Amino acid sequence: MPYLRVTSPGLFSSVQDNGRDGMKSIGISSGGALDTQSYSMSNYILGNSKNDASIEIIGGGFDAIFSESTFFCVTGARAKNYLDKKLILSNTPYYASSGSKINIGIFEDGWICYIGIIGGVQSKKYLGSRSVYINSEIFGERIDKNTKINYMEKKYSPKPKIYRIKNEYTNLSISNEVTSIRVLESTEYNKFTEKSKKLFFSSIFTISDQYNRQGMRLNGPEINTKKDNHDIISNYVNKGSIQVPGDKMPIVLLSDSQTTGGYPKIANVISVDFTKLVQLRPGSKIRFVLTDIVEAQKIFRKNNKYIEHNIYEKNLEKISLKVNGSDISFGYLFGDNANLIDIDGRLLPLDFIKEL
Repeated sequence: MPYLRVTSPGLFSSVQDNGRDGMKSIGISSGGALDTQSYSMSNYILGNSKNDASIEIIGGGFDAIFSESTFFCVTGARAKNYLDKKLILSNTPYYASSGSKINIGIFEDGWICYIGIIGGVQSKKYLGSRSVYINSEIFGERIDKNTKINYMEKKYSPKPKIYRIKNEYTNLSISNEVTSIRVLESTEYNKFTEKSKKLFFSSIFTISDQYNRQGMRLNGPEINTKKDNHDIISNYVNKGSIQVPGDKMPIVLLSDSQTTGGYPKIANVISVDFTKLVQLRPGSKIRFVLTDIVEAQKIFRKNNKYIEHNIYEKNLEKISLKVNGSDISFGYLFGDNANLIDIDGRLLPLDFIKEL
């Protein structure tokens, strides 16, 4: 089977899909991609199934070599990325030849990117998912130097899509600005003092370097409960839950969070802003904005509509040619960001072309 041989794994890289929903009752975290929006984009661009696995890269600095030709794309955080020393764009399908080298640079904006490969990464499934869950020491392993990441042979792969973005759609925030994150009241919201509630929504918090796929610890003012007691009977937690432990510094739980927790929860990050939050690097500053469930649903629908209106499939211009007495269909896309041609239904790469 073809594989991507990793020569530099970067800060932290792993194989991820949509995770293992429906297993929290038996103590198994759902896991899955941190930035579900960028992950989903990697599958959409290539015509993959919604749950096909991609490579999640945190922090950048990832290098690897393709053993056989295939199509791929990079989504998420912005960086200077290269294929065989040629600069490549995000959100665009590219063709890698046998022996091609991909280099993911250090991120300029954002903190997580995804490499999607046509047909999806073909790693081992555990309980119906390929998502690596490091904390379990059961569901796969992190990607290290010389790890071989299997992918599908090209002849069995779907045909990639030609993909355009009308406006540069992104869930990335400018690194040096304060990012507003909308939240809902959580189950223990009223256990916190009025002063702490006001502080929580009026203060600016900094993302600390204590940040991994399980959770994100914040630095800021102390957030206290009415009885100064930060231990409760363990109850349900989910990604986006904001717990406040005994040191009174909030922790935002992420995709690999535990299934229950014994610290009071002051708020929950809404799903649209969760993808924005995880793309912020340590040292970034955030403020929390309170919303309600009705408004959160409106935001969710508006976000989906925006994506639908700004992201669409680009059709190739088609012409017919007669070669040696045979009709051949030829599709081309020049001056666009895909650089692909279609000859009688076979999608082939075109070397980088500059618009005149």
